[in-house]
Amino acid sequence: MKRLPVVSIVGRPNVGKSSLFNRLLEKRLAIIDDTPGVTRDRIIQEANIEDHRVLLVDTGGVDPHGEGFAKETTEQAKRAMEEADVIVFVVDGKEGITPLDEEVARLLRKWKKPVIVAVNKIDEPFMEDLVYDFYRLGFDEVISISAIHKIGIPTLKEKIIEKLPEALRQVAKKEQEKEERREKAERLISEESSEELNQLIDTLEKGEEYEFEEEEKEPIKVAIVGRPNMGKSTLLNALVGEERAIVSDIPGTTRDAIDTYVKIGDDEYIFIDTAGIRRRGKIKDIEYYSYLRALDAIDRADVVVLLLDAEEGPTDRDAKIAGIALEKFKPIVIAVNKIDKLQSQKEWENIHRRLDLTFDFIPYAPRVFISAKEKKGLEELLKQIKDLYRQYTKRVTTGKFNRALAELMEIHQPPVYKNKIVKIYYGTQVKTKPPTFLLFSNYPEGIPQSFRRFLENRLREKFKFNKIPLRIVFKKR
Repeated sequence: MKRLPVVSIVGRPNVGKSSLFNRLLEKRLAIIDDTPGVTRDRIIQEANIEDHRVLLVDTGGVDPHGEGFAKETTEQAKRAMEEADVIVFVVDGKEGITPLDEEVARLLRKWKKPVIVAVNKIDEPFMEDLVYDFYRLGFDEVISISAIHKIGIPTLKEKIIEKLPEALRQVAKKEQEKEERREKAERLISEESSEELNQLIDTLEKGEEYEFEEEEKEPIKVAIVGRPNMGKSTLLNALVGEERAIVSDIPGTTRDAIDTYVKIGDDEYIFIDTAGIRRRGKIKDIEYYSYLRALDAIDRADVVVLLLDAEEGPTDRDAKIAGIALEKFKPIVIAVNKIDKLQSQKEWENIHRRLDLTFDFIPYAPRVFISAKEKKGLEELLKQIKDLYRQYTKRVTTGKFNRALAELMEIHQPPVYKNKIVKIYYGTQVKTKPPTFLLFSNYPEGIPQSFRRFLENRLREKFKFNKIPLRIVFKKR
């Protein structure tokens, strides 16, 4: 599969990189704070720029001479430069060129990538004269912007797409069209009445096949989630085979959800490492935004790996995290890490018993036992991820679905609602990721939760969706 183009935002600390990242995304994802060094890892998000789908990368500030995590952050930023197809070099127009800006410029010239110098914080027309000095950094494309006030952003977007190689520009255009088709399917599910919905009903009443766009093969997006210090970054690095995430014994080292593309054999993956999800009452300040991004990572994922500590065992918090993924109809694999610390048969029996009790609401979710540090059990983990993804993208024809539905209705009818017989006429799958089925009834509001569960369980059994949740939506005919 051809990859999405990568657009990396780089620069020294505190010049407004994260503000620009959020502005280009048109939503708040990166942490914005006046404290330099708040963004430590790369944050990668798919973005629509001028009707082109790109991977937008926010990085920590480049400061090779800084303290604390500055060295690791600088290395992450260098990797973002290396991987980029277009680089947006953000500088502070009010402060002018600094020695650190010049150092970043030297790094960028080394990579020989297309660079756009975005002179930020140019909030007033009289400040435009400050921009010209930045040509001294040695790049041809220098434009003025204000990320906070949306000034110059349309011009910047045009320049980004203009700088992309033609082949990648075509890929970006095609991927955005695919995203728009997914949005169309969601509208079909959410709207009570529309021309598209009426056309679907007409198709089903004629007994015709409903065709929706086939999903092309693409990398499997895997979100690695869990409580802090479960070994998420260690697992990511073990799977990727390089020190991709900053690993530390200090809980909370990873604050941003970061994406890593890797090819293992013939399979392509995008692994999303996330900040540990804490209890809401314990979330403060910057951690709150890390929590929101962890939820966003679950939302973007095809498969969620819920990582636990074998010694600590599962907790109610782990069940809550699994519940969040389940609400979004995400396939979940429960990965019990640090199994090298389990010494006796009694400890193994105890962890199995606790898993049964904690995750009784998702008995179909597969479990794997691993040691990320010693790289044990990773093959089985990847095998389960692939199997979950296969089910997550599976498609059932309208004919097969309605034959199965008719058989189920003969076995078990919905209960009477307000002295009225409830009928389910027909249905069809309208999308994958997750497999989503739209069913039409005379009284959808009269179908109780117990019958919905019966229907889901039987359909999962019938069509071999045995490891994932299904999304079933009822609409009034």
